[in-house]
Amino acid sequence: MKTHFLFVFTALFWFVGVLPAQVVFRLQIPENTPRGSSFYLAGSINNWVPGDAVFQFKESQPGELLLTIDSVPKHFEYKICRGTWNDVEVDSTGMDIKNREYSDSLGKNIQICVKAWRDRIPAKNIVSTASENVHYLPTSIEIPQLKRRRTVRVYFPPNYSSSQGFPVIYMFDGQNLFDNSTAFSGEWKVDETLDSLYRNRAFSCIVVAIYHGDAERLNELTPWPNTKKEGGDGEKFAKFIVKDLKPYIDEHYRTLPDRDNTVIMGSSLGGLMSLYMALEYPDVFGRAGVLSPSLWWSDEVYEHVDRFKKKRFQKFYISAGLNESPETNKNIEKVKKLLEVKGYSENELKVIVDPVGEHNEEFWSGEFKNAVKWLFDL
Repeated sequence: MKTHFLFVFTALFWFVGVLPAQVVFRLQIPENTPRGSSFYLAGSINNWVPGDAVFQFKESQPGELLLTIDSVPKHFEYKICRGTWNDVEVDSTGMDIKNREYSDSLGKNIQICVKAWRDRIPAKNIVSTASENVHYLPTSIEIPQLKRRRTVRVYFPPNYSSSQGFPVIYMFDGQNLFDNSTAFSGEWKVDETLDSLYRNRAFSCIVVAIYHGDAERLNELTPWPNTKKEGGDGEKFAKFIVKDLKPYIDEHYRTLPDRDNTVIMGSSLGGLMSLYMALEYPDVFGRAGVLSPSLWWSDEVYEHVDRFKKKRFQKFYISAGLNESPETNKNIEKVKKLLEVKGYSENELKVIVDPVGEHNEEFWSGEFKNAVKWLFDL
């Protein structure tokens, strides 16, 4: 593969915790990099601004850029991008990578090899179908409870440029919500659905799509171990969303952070987690979309509902397809009765068992729209 080496010159002045000597970054980029691209270093050193002109790679002669950072912190994290987080560096399969780290122990010459750009290597060679108003967070988010990081994408409504605040829907399995190029088996078309609701119902909201952890998905989306002692990290994952992710979103974007404007939603194991989290954190989530919940996972789910003491108005949209499994109808009915005993009225609890519904993205795509309309009284 033909490569290009880029050297960048710029100057930074830091007064505390800096190194006196110059540091040079050398960048190797993939062959399919678009001609005329600009390259930027973005990280904790500049508040993760992806198109910061101070950190732009400037060509001094053909095929070569020089960068001298005269004074840098002894440690910082960063990534290379082409001006936005939609074209940040990724691994050779198109997956998010860990933040790069600079420390003074690495010396004064740093070699960086970019394997691929996010917008140049769609997963499974399928063109991205995400709308322009769907964006990746500037960097993957740390899950301190589990000591790993996670990719998050955010949908912004068409009128986000206004000064108003917006409700927020937190959703699991973010790979499947907006984009065929990342979806397991077709996308939910969440962005297209919400764009349509904005045009036709003047409804707008933000969606925070949390990617699942691949091999860790089963652990993260199950609040309790099953009888085989599998899973059970859901409690920690829920704390990450409530204690770390939601505060980050509320701080950086124009949200309506109160419980009445905060929704948790998911399908399958994500549906199980949505039910769990709405009951575990009723002061955070005033509404929940529980689609095809994996109630078979553990009988603990029924004990969890039974232990709950209802104190405030809270809306649940629960749905499943009759073709999912022979136990679907019985499990959904059991949860419904438990919630009704807790005092949930027909204004708070909507339960649907679709006679032809199946356990797949096509069914959940339609149910997403139905859930949003009912939860927000549209």
